[in-house]
Amino acid sequence: DSAVVRMVPLATPPDLNVALLSEMVQVAFSQRRKLLRHTLGRWLSEKNFTGNVDLQRRAEEVPVAAYVELVQQVA
Repeated sequence: DSAVVRMVPLATPPDLNVALLSEMVQVAFSQRRKLLRHTLGRWLSEKNFTGNVDLQRRAEEVPVAAYVELVQQVA
């Protein structure tokens, strides 16, 4: 199966810490077939994140916008 990706530029780019986003995505995908609670959950705990995020999904199931929103909450 081939997937079609359609990229649409945002009207205004989000204000975010690119280095932190890169670190978070790298952690999330470090064990790709595992649930996020095994990877991202630990990382969020280390960052003292107390917000609500669904860690019962795999990294590839999370939309990019959700990662951007999450990193804005962590920063």
